[in-house]
Amino acid sequence: MPSRVWVMRNSDFLWEFNEKFAIDRSAAVTDTLIYAVEFPILVTTFWTWASIVGLSMTPNLVLGPSAAVGVGIAAHYNPWVFLPVVAVAGYFEGLVLAWLAGESTRIGFINRWVARMRTPRGVAIANKWGVWGGLSLGCALVGQEPILVALRWLGVDMRRIWLPLAISNAVFAVLYYAIVWFGLHQVANL
Repeated sequence: MPSRVWVMRNSDFLWEFNEKFAIDRSAAVTDTLIYAVEFPILVTTFWTWASIVGLSMTPNLVLGPSAAVGVGIAAHYNPWVFLPVVAVAGYFEGLVLAWLAGESTRIGFINRWVARMRTPRGVAIANKWGVWGGLSLGCALVGQEPILVALRWLGVDMRRIWLPLAISNAVFAVLYYAIVWFGLHQVANL
């Protein structure tokens, strides 16, 4: 019984908080198993956006950006609002990863290993397809992370990466949206 009294007091506090800051309680998340404790919309929205940003920065091979798009669709957010967030978060993650890949060659054994792996065939493929080919076709096949590491280890400078990376993240955010929306639409019509 004491826990129920505490929950009711907590609920009273949230009621006053919602009234004070004019938060509409009709859309608040409720859990009927815990005596209907209500969470303000601001907290729910914060965690939804945090999950979209966090998933957008997760590698493509574990379906991070497509899961972020799924969260945005499930939360009924406007695609014109959450797709740029997905693209910018993926872009930031790609820049950090490319910088780390370049800095990792300062470590002796990594630099020696990269020098051994930098074969004429690998350099020829990088020269033939270049940054644009790697960040378009390569991202479609394996995701942006291994492509960025390979480009940096093959000696591509950061100045040549930033624009193709931005365009690649924008294009793939829209493609992920189309694929996830189509998949959810097909599941809804089963």
